[in-house]
Formats: sequence, C-alpha cells, structure tokens
Amino acid sequence: MSISNPCPSQIRQRGFTLLEVMLAFVLLAAALGLLLGMLSRGLRQVTQSQGESEATLYAQSLVDQLGALEPIHPGRSDGDFGSGRYHYQMEISEIPDPAARPPAPDSAPAGNAPKPVGAPVLYRIALEVSWGAAGPAQRLR
Repeated sequence: MSISNPCPSQIRQRGFTLLEVMLAFVLLAAALGLLLGMLSRGLRQVTQSQGESEATLYAQSLVDQLGALEPIHPGRSDGDFGSGRYHYQMEISEIPDPAARPPAPDSAPAGNAPKPVGAPVLYRIALEVSWGAAGPAQRLR
C-alpha cells in the first residue's frame, strides 16, 4: 500500500476568503448598531415613563389634600416635590354651577342673585407639574 502525495494543483483549500470575513464583520456591526439604537430608545422611554408616573403620583397626592386636609380657597400656588425635582403650579377658581336653574323673570338680575342656602360651590383646579428642563415632554397638566 502506497500513500501518494497529491500535487499542489489537486489540493483544495477550505476556509473563508478575506472578502467573506469582511462582509460578515460589516453585517455584524450593522446588526449591533441597530440593537444598541433600540436599547437606547427603550431606555429613554423608560426614563420618560418614570418621570411621568412620579409627576402623576405627586399631582394626585396634592389634589387629594384639597378639601380634606385643608379648605379650598381660590387663588394661585406653587411649590416643589421630590427634593426640588418636580415643580408645580396650581390655580383654583370658582365656577358657576351649570345645573343651577335660571332666576325667575321677576327677580333680581342673574349677576346680583344671591346663592341659595346650601348650594354647592364648584371649583376649577388647574394643576401643572414639570420636571427636568420642563420641555413639552416633561410637563403634565
């Protein structure tokens, strides 16, 4: 039994060419770039959602106190939450009762008509909470 050595023209080389390796690296780099972009956008959305959730909770706690822990008075007020991270501005104004019946034609004009005893007083509360740079994406009304 004899072993013959193949001549160089009969040897087939196996493996990847330089062009195939470079193309694989380009595709890998593009895929990683897209993946990092998606992760970055996801992190930005999570951060924005966290800020909005905290601002909503602070605003809800402020509104919950009105009429329960302190009386409601028309006017403007402002302040901070969360060690100064969130800033709020609140305006309370009295509004007419939309369900009230118009006065009888023989009584005093509507502007001078006294309120019935025990009639509810309605208030409009406008509350704005902002944080960070207070841009449109960092402001809740």
